[in-house]
Amino acid sequence: MRGMPSAGSSRVFDVDDVVSALERVISEHTRTVRIRGEVVNLRSGRDGRVHWFRLEDPREGHDARLDCMAFATAVADGYALADGRVVEAIARPEFSRRDGRLQVRLHRIQPAGEGELIAMLDERRRRLAAEGLFDPSRMQPLPFIPRGVGLVTAAGGAARADVLRRIDARFPLPVVVAHAAMQGPACVREVVAAVAALDRDPRVDVILVARGGGSLQDLLPFSDEALVRAIGAAATPVVTGIGHEPDVTLACLAADARAATPTAAVDLLVPDRALLREDLGAAARRLSAGARRSVAESGRYLEMLTSRPGIARPHEAVVRGRRQVLAGAARRLRPAAWAVVAYRTRDLAVVGGRPERAARRAVSSADGRLGVLGARLAAGDPTRPLGAGFALVRDAAGRAVVTAAAAAAAGHVTLEFGDGLVGARVEEDAGG
Repeated sequence: MRGMPSAGSSRVFDVDDVVSALERVISEHTRTVRIRGEVVNLRSGRDGRVHWFRLEDPREGHDARLDCMAFATAVADGYALADGRVVEAIARPEFSRRDGRLQVRLHRIQPAGEGELIAMLDERRRRLAAEGLFDPSRMQPLPFIPRGVGLVTAAGGAARADVLRRIDARFPLPVVVAHAAMQGPACVREVVAAVAALDRDPRVDVILVARGGGSLQDLLPFSDEALVRAIGAAATPVVTGIGHEPDVTLACLAADARAATPTAAVDLLVPDRALLREDLGAAARRLSAGARRSVAESGRYLEMLTSRPGIARPHEAVVRGRRQVLAGAARRLRPAAWAVVAYRTRDLAVVGGRPERAARRAVSSADGRLGVLGARLAAGDPTRPLGAGFALVRDAAGRAVVTAAAAAAAGHVTLEFGDGLVGARVEEDAGG
């Protein structure tokens, strides 16, 4: 090794000299490489900022390993190291003066190939779905016309300009922008903070998380569990417009609505003024036509009603109705009367001449009875003796006088004979 003494040299070197020589050789004769291997015996510091592990060759029949270390910031957002996972990283050998060991420091650690990454995301999706985080029943409806839109996006990204331009073209509304990193180590933390801030802002009725397209690794932070839970917990409806048509992150599944692109997400948030005007015009035309049809139908119905005799000439309708009732009664009464007459005629025919004979017998009997009664009456007539020479004596008041004393008391009496009346004065008998 260049810079190191030969075995036969008589000089004795200090440890520091040997360590320094090893550091110089490793620094001068090694370079940064991209390495792939399986994580084994993972250990982390108390604060989780440093990881120690071995990388082994994952291929069958290859027994090779390297001691590795990495800071937590070197791990891709949304990805977690674990034993058995195959990763890819930027590697550089380092010699540790303190431990006297050669180890490899890794940078930019990420899953090895998209297959590994997709498997990890699929496992996370199933776990969060089992918790109900993606259940459609928990999704909130979007306001028809929000008072204000909260926008989470990168400060200088194209998505920001596209979203603002689209909102202004469709339906200008107040937009509260919260800038956040859309990729890299700070993405998850800043997006979670931005969503929480807009969720508390009273001016915001709906939140849009917008980011342009990117690779699977670039969009990995939007499948981070912390970010997904933050979106699902927001009280304000959240819409995602992340990536392009085929990109569906776990944040999209947790959002209340998702769109294929940021500009398509704006179409979900705000209505189109031009279409609203057309809809209002069409509704007004339909309303006017419906009113005209209703008036026309009502007019035809009223005309039909007024053409009826009962409405046009109500007195004629009443008289005609009564006439119809009487005519019906007459039709029913005539057969009934004839039936009664026929019944009585049959009775008379059966009786025959019995009424006439009975009448004669009744007259004869009555004559006999009248003769008897007449004889009795004549016998009791007070004027009958007058015809035989008797007289009926009455006082001045016309009362009958039946005794001499009564006649003397009356003084003057009237004598009624059979052929007339004679007045007389009563004188007392001297011999009396």
